[in-house]
Amino acid sequence: MLTGRFGETTGRPYLEGRVIVPRFGIDADVSFLVDTGADTSLLSSTDAFDMGIDYSLLTGETESVGTAGVATNFTEPASLVFIDPGNYVYVYHVDLEIASPNPDLMYIPSLLGREVIDRWRMVYDRPKSTLSFTVRSADLTLRI
Repeated sequence: MLTGRFGETTGRPYLEGRVIVPRFGIDADVSFLVDTGADTSLLSSTDAFDMGIDYSLLTGETESVGTAGVATNFTEPASLVFIDPGNYVYVYHVDLEIASPNPDLMYIPSLLGREVIDRWRMVYDRPKSTLSFTVRSADLTLRI
């Protein structure tokens, strides 16, 4: 079972994961906001900068519509990795959206979208501070 957390100041639901972007040699930890309203997962521009992604090499420009309006993103093949300590590693191969640098949207966190969440059973119980996920399927499952 994967265990998430609620942000101390915002109360938002987060899950720690790992992002692997082979073309850029990136393998980094990311704190994902669990977003059942997001069709696909999104790497925030803040996280992308921290990882050293070279925006001049990105292709596959797309637009997405969210609460902040229309945003320009790039799509990059990536793997999202989640660890159930002492049990399993779950890997998902996705077309990761990477947010374009935009000073007005720098506050937006990386998002975990439904292309992954829909493959899990989620227990969300804010009053009991419980956020857990039972994995139903993954592209690759490795026993630890």
